[in-house]
Amino acid sequence: MEDKKNGVEKEKQNSVKYEVELLERAKTELREECYKKYLMRKGVRDGLEKSWLAQSQLKVSRETDELKHRMKSGSLLLDQCDKYKRCEQCKKCYENAGTSNVWKESRYIAGCRLMV
Repeated sequence: MEDKKNGVEKEKQNSVKYEVELLERAKTELREECYKKYLMRKGVRDGLEKSWLAQSQLKVSRETDELKHRMKSGSLLLDQCDKYKRCEQCKKCYENAGTSNVWKESRYIAGCRLMV
């Protein structure tokens, strides 16, 4: 009878030890998983901060370059256009903006492909 009790107690102790080991393993795995997630979030955050810093520095440098250019040039693009009669690339006249080749006397009739 005592042998049976000792056997049952040993089985209970073994099962308790096994469950404790399982819980310890699950606990360490959970800690490791949380740590990996933390490292991943920290890496993403650090990457974003570096990117934001680089973008802000680029923006500041662009703004300072633009300000220097404005201060140095003194004349606007439209003011420079008054000097030249024709564009060198496309050979168009600058005064040609907004003109149409459709006569003012012509009328469009809805649904018709002809201009009368």
